[in-house]
Amino acid sequence: MKKRVLITGAGGFIGHFLARFLRSKGYWVRGVDLVKPLFSSLDDFDDFLIADLREYRNCAKATKNIDEVYALAAQNGSIEFTTTIRAMIMHDNVIINANTAESCRENGVKRLFFSSSACVYPVAKQGKVKAIPLTEKSAYPAEPDSEYGWEKLFSERLYQAYAKDYGLEVRIARFFNIYGPECLIDTLRSKAPLALTRKVILAGEGGQVKIWGDGKQTRSFLYIDDCVEAIWRLMESNIEEPINLGTTDLLSINALVDLIAEIEGVTIHKVHELDKIQGVRGRHCDLTRANTLLGWTSQVGMKEGLSVVNKFVHQELDR
Repeated sequence: MKKRVLITGAGGFIGHFLARFLRSKGYWVRGVDLVKPLFSSLDDFDDFLIADLREYRNCAKATKNIDEVYALAAQNGSIEFTTTIRAMIMHDNVIINANTAESCRENGVKRLFFSSSACVYPVAKQGKVKAIPLTEKSAYPAEPDSEYGWEKLFSERLYQAYAKDYGLEVRIARFFNIYGPECLIDTLRSKAPLALTRKVILAGEGGQVKIWGDGKQTRSFLYIDDCVEAIWRLMESNIEEPINLGTTDLLSINALVDLIAEIEGVTIHKVHELDKIQGVRGRHCDLTRANTLLGWTSQVGMKEGLSVVNKFVHQELDR
């Protein structure tokens, strides 16, 4: 019999890519979200529920007759969103995860994947542009730089408590800036590679591109196809502790814009808005655990991934 899985937040960016991937592996896939997927068809799912997971009865319905859950549902978005929309993030995400955990217990779900974030890591360990790689153990003593990070860390512990008390098998990944096509390009929830690609395309040759902060802040980015492969491997593994998913390639935002401009084939002028939110100075991923325990490394380079993003943003702007 096919393994029956549920993806919460299935209408979102990672969720609909994951649905396609799992269907290709022969899984029976149910999705649940507040809205239908924006960039894919419901044909990518065997079943799709439009439901608000802040209501427990909806979680109980979604997890009924399910073997495994991929818990992706969350209030999430750009750095502006996650650092200024605080109460809603804490309130909604905690309720969603508490309902998901309890409904999994009630309905006898065997295993659950939780999508955590690199935002759980202490701000004091991310104060330099040349950031030290963040190992999974460095999350404690805890000091995330946003309520979004605190909520993710709390939810990790919530699911781990269900593992200890009720035997729910929990797998946790901490995402480092997942990007790719089929994602919002023009809202408060847009990710940096999509938003900056849009800015560069609209600026054109010789145009100005506004960058939040001095652009020296550094990040690593992981392409969506690599992400869903790693999620699946983690769910198939016996790894109970949190695991980082990202790359070891550290890139400044200035360098990211330059690479996007190179792909677009234009020369642009960067304008730095120093009064804007820029987050931690450097966030660098340690992948030792993923490499050794999962046997996984990313396959898609930044230029290759951004080239796909470039084509997608052009298509969206031409609609």
